[in-house]
Amino acid sequence: MSMREQERFCGNCDTHVSYEYPTKIFCSTRYEKGKDPIVDTLWFCEDWNLVSQECYCVQEALRARDKVRAQR
Repeated sequence: MSMREQERFCGNCDTHVSYEYPTKIFCSTRYEKGKDPIVDTLWFCEDWNLVSQECYCVQEALRARDKVRAQR
């Protein structure tokens, strides 16, 4: 199992769409279930499913998080 498969984040789930890139995503699965569809890119839920195509959401969200932490 690759590192990418071990890291469960909304940003590498197959039901995400960028919302406030790179920190927030829109989850179509949560939307269909009547739950709040706008979630943090670095969060994940019980419906997580590995994305089948390369995506930079997680990588960019991690950079943004580290940048904010460095500024504190």
